[in-house]
Amino acid sequence: MLENNALEERAVPDYRMPVDYRTTALRRTWAELPALLQDRLTVHAGGRIVSVQLAGGGFTPGFAAVLEGDTGTRIFAKAAPASEAFIYPQYQREAQVVPLMPAGMPMPGLLAAEEVAVPGDSWELLVYEAVDGTMPGHPWTETDLQAVEASCVEAVSRMQGFPRQDSGAPIAQDLAGVPSQFRAVAEGGSAPWFLPALTRAEAAAFQQSLDLCPEALAGDTVLHGDLRPDNILLQAGRALFCDWNFLGTGAQWIDWVSVLPYASAGGLDADAWLRRSELTRDVPAPDIDAFLAGLLNYMIHWGSQPEVSSSPQLRAHGRHTARLVYDWAASRREAAHRPGV
Repeated sequence: MLENNALEERAVPDYRMPVDYRTTALRRTWAELPALLQDRLTVHAGGRIVSVQLAGGGFTPGFAAVLEGDTGTRIFAKAAPASEAFIYPQYQREAQVVPLMPAGMPMPGLLAAEEVAVPGDSWELLVYEAVDGTMPGHPWTETDLQAVEASCVEAVSRMQGFPRQDSGAPIAQDLAGVPSQFRAVAEGGSAPWFLPALTRAEAAAFQQSLDLCPEALAGDTVLHGDLRPDNILLQAGRALFCDWNFLGTGAQWIDWVSVLPYASAGGLDADAWLRRSELTRDVPAPDIDAFLAGLLNYMIHWGSQPEVSSSPQLRAHGRHTARLVYDWAASRREAAHRPGV
């Protein structure tokens, strides 16, 4: 889950939905990198850098780009300095866990992870194979969602042997650390300004579902923990998952269900996919609803926080995702109360 209070918060323009996840990042440029770091990247690219394509997706100010050397070698590199209190530990975490990933994981291959000391600072550098892929959701298609589901199934299977000591905290614990956004509304308070349709009765129902999270999300599956469209690349019919720095544990279906609100908003039948997937076809509906309540609560909370100058669309992402989760969760609740259902 992408949050940390260490990000510098200032008043900036409010970027509202819809959010284009291809253009959310405000990144350092190649020219802003220290010369010693540029030199290391030149080595990894096999020659003088002739092309830099900055990654447009994401919500951190870290450097991230596809680089091409003059020999034709292409790499994807990401780097952050220790002086960046939020992103540096996340890149360190990624450098810790990705080398432990089992062979064949649906993810780009890691080529190198190293600390680069520069005068007055230290940079965490990760180098991956460059992937010519596309982000799902432009538009969402059944074929693309099938690829995402297949990779979720594959990841669950392959991660069974992942070292327990490196697998992170339970995702339910992460969600439980966020104050309830439903209780006050259920008691007659105002709905969040970006979710005006949230009623008192709905808030009470969401609170009941939220209270079920610890039990509903329990499990020992090692999960990505932050799966969303901008962390997915589609290549040759396969979905590759990126940015494994929020690893956590829980029920095997959590990553898969995390993607479905976006697909639902894109016009696909998310509930039909719940029934179709081997990850969710046997999961009780209240467990799914509990996770959606937890995710909604999380996004409402962080979407309500002050804007972040170094990540100007981070709060908009929270509000946008809250709307998508709310729409799907509310439709599920309405369908469950229809006569004959």
